[in-house]
Amino acid sequence: MPPAWQPASKDRHFDSSGYFSNRTIVALTTPTGGALCGLRISGVAAIGIAADLIGAELVREDHRRARRVWIRDSKGARLDDCLLLPFFAPHSFTGEDSIEIFLHGSPMIAQRVLEECFRLGARLALPGEFSFRAVKNGKLQLSQAEAIKELIAADNDFSLELALEKLSGSQHQLVENIRSSLLQLCTLAEAGIDFSDQDIEEVSLPRLKSRLGSVISKLSSLQGSFDRGRRFAAGVPVAIFGLPNAGKSSFFNALLGEDRSIVSDIAGTTRDIVREKINLRGKSGQVALRLSDTAGLRDSKDVVEGIGIERSIKAALESDLVVIVLDGVAPSLEQVDEYLRRMPKMDKDFVYVVSKRDKLEPSEVESIKDSMKAFFGVEPLFVSSISLVGIAEVAAKVAEFAEKRLFRSSGEVVLTQVEHVRAVEECLSILQKAESSVDLVLFATGIRHGMNALGPLIGETLPDDVLGKIFSDFCIGK
Repeated sequence: MPPAWQPASKDRHFDSSGYFSNRTIVALTTPTGGALCGLRISGVAAIGIAADLIGAELVREDHRRARRVWIRDSKGARLDDCLLLPFFAPHSFTGEDSIEIFLHGSPMIAQRVLEECFRLGARLALPGEFSFRAVKNGKLQLSQAEAIKELIAADNDFSLELALEKLSGSQHQLVENIRSSLLQLCTLAEAGIDFSDQDIEEVSLPRLKSRLGSVISKLSSLQGSFDRGRRFAAGVPVAIFGLPNAGKSSFFNALLGEDRSIVSDIAGTTRDIVREKINLRGKSGQVALRLSDTAGLRDSKDVVEGIGIERSIKAALESDLVVIVLDGVAPSLEQVDEYLRRMPKMDKDFVYVVSKRDKLEPSEVESIKDSMKAFFGVEPLFVSSISLVGIAEVAAKVAEFAEKRLFRSSGEVVLTQVEHVRAVEECLSILQKAESSVDLVLFATGIRHGMNALGPLIGETLPDDVLGKIFSDFCIGK
């Protein structure tokens, strides 16, 4: 008996509806080449396609019940002995009928099973299309779907913890509470307009403005969290700073554990900033750093080197932590101090490192310590980028300073998306104007516009092309 479903099109490569297509979709959910490979099918024809693949009917009693089955092609030839797990709508990730299949990891097997799905009417899923359908069908909030992308990309303990918390719905709940407060204010303001001829304290403009203040305070805290939020995944910016031939690039390479920067006895070798992301173990877990090896500071007539030095100063000013590296053989403390005094006052942390520890006698080490205390009021850390003596201690100190930049109170919501902080900023701007209104009608209008501005955080009132852009950054199969 033929299946009850009919494919919308034979062309799996084209669908003018894009993310808003109703066609059944299929994609691999894991890379091939390992022991197992995952494949996901979702849509109105998913159950029928799976039934054709295994040659057996699937009924609602099979919901969430794993079955070991043979998948066969159109001629009945066996393709793989696999595990199949059906989900009937609406009790699935996408809210649609869905099938999860776990194949052996051969790329050939995966390709042949995909081709069979295409033959039976499915098309290849767009990036993030499964998550898109989960949001569209009310299984996930937009912020939770975005948390999935962040969870997959998480490469340190701080970003992982934040993504998991966001996936639990903490950000959505906070924004919903803010919007609920604004809706209540708007309702009271409109009631005040209707009963403007009566003196009702609860809906008076001064009373409503006082209540708006607490909402503005919450939004301001949310706006301020973004500077920290972007550091959770991108990393805390750290600049390695100092004079030419101080050992900056060697120290940079030693921290990374690889020869990333060119090292030479010739002064001015590093003419541009070399950046690398690195994870270091801190007291609270792994912390991500955006490490910058900068050009040596000196007065140079070379135009290219001069540009590099300007960039070095800019990198230091924009970093949260500056690691100042001094040459242990020729510290040149006066020159380093002079350059630091030339720069604008920097509100950031500093770590002072003296290189070439392997070339110093104990008396020389003590002499440098005394001089450093006199010049900078600190005791430096001594390292050898050749023997790696002291590198672990510096790494621990850098991680300790970086963790301070990532501190987050328990349960505190931190924004990580540029679009989200822009929405909060727009909402704040509108509400601040409403707060200064002298007319109840203008106040109510401002509150309503403020609610609309929060759309990108909630997923409502967003144009289709914007939603599509959000999910196009996801990986295929998610």
